[in-house]
Order: sequence, then C-alpha cells, then structure tokens
Amino acid sequence: MSTLLLMRHGQASFGAAKYDALTRQGEAQARATGMWMRQHGVKPSSLLHGPRKRQSHSALLVLDGGKIECPAREVNALDEFAEGEEIFAAAERFFGRPMRESETRTRRDVMQDYDGACKAWSLGELQIEGRHSIDEFRQNVRQWFEELIHSPTGAGQQIVAVTSAGVIAALVCEVMELPNYKWHDLLRVIRNASLTDVLFSKGRSSLLAFNGVGHLPDALTTSM
Repeated sequence: MSTLLLMRHGQASFGAAKYDALTRQGEAQARATGMWMRQHGVKPSSLLHGPRKRQSHSALLVLDGGKIECPAREVNALDEFAEGEEIFAAAERFFGRPMRESETRTRRDVMQDYDGACKAWSLGELQIEGRHSIDEFRQNVRQWFEELIHSPTGAGQQIVAVTSAGVIAALVCEVMELPNYKWHDLLRVIRNASLTDVLFSKGRSSLLAFNGVGHLPDALTTSM
C-alpha cells in the first residue's frame, strides 16, 4: 500500500486585499507540521504542491521545519477552485450586498455570505467568473488522482500533497463516491494545516483519516 497525505496550507490572509499569502500563524503551522513529520518518521518519497503562493510556501516550510530532503514539485491540479477575492466578488453579485463589515454588517454576516457563495457554487447555482464549475473542478482532481494511483511507482510510497480545502474536499468525495452537495459539508470544516490520509494500491483507494490537527499545538489550531 502507498499513502497520499493531503495537507491544507497554513492560515492565509482571509479578508485582506490579497488572500494568497501566509500569515505568521500560517507559517508556524506549516513549520510545525514538518517537525511533526520528522518526529513521527514520515519520510515523503515526493512532495507536491499547488501553484498558489500559500501552497508552495507551506510546502517549503514543511521541508525546512522537518529537515526533510525530498523533491518538491508544482501540480496545477492541486490549485483551489477559486481565490478568496473571487469568491467575495461572486458573493456580492449573488446576494446583492457588499462583502465588507459596516455599521449594519458584522464579520459574521460577511462570513455567512462567503460560505453561502461556496455552497451555491457547489450546487451549480452560482458561477465564479473565469473558474470551472464544480463538475469540471472535480473532474480535474479525479483525473490527477487516478493517474497517481495507477502510476507504476511501486508500493510503499509516501506522497505529501500541500493544497487547499476545496481540493481535499473534492478528493474525499471521489474516494467516498459522494455527490456534489457533500463537497460543501467537507469544505467548511477543513482546518489550516490539517492532514487527510488516503491509502491506495493498484488503482484502489480508501480514506484512512480526515482533517486531523492533532499534530499542531492548540495555539496553532485555526479554521480560517
């Protein structure tokens, strides 16, 4: 059996003008994950990451924190379904109200609309300009995963993939054969720097663990 260990990137700059940057908390989370891997004998045969800065930066900090010597490779299929600012813009159009805090709009109100936009996208009710639909997104993730589990790399591989919550949710849906509406249920609970473990062999796969953060100190456990 081989293992695909999916890691969500460290905390990104949610609500800032540019989402795609790790916060100091996010950097600490990624480095702590690498240290945990070293302490628990996780020796990746390869480390993959998506094309976003938060994904590649998290991957580099994992390698550095764990003193892990392993090639890191960018994989476009590990990209998120949309960026934070794109979801904000889509939510404004969909709900017809501004996605910013004000005298009449609390942070909780904004977060509810953000979450509602993600759910509407997963149900095919909302389009995000320039981005794939949920079916196209899942197809890309599915194709990458199928190529991975059918590749003749031999048994006993430990592959670490640093990506985002949407990809992790999509891949779990593929492994568990879940419909699109379940994607959002998974997405909304995936925490920063969490680990999801998938076993695979000869084209078959099974979910071993989902969204684990036991490797992080309590002070480094965050959701957004």
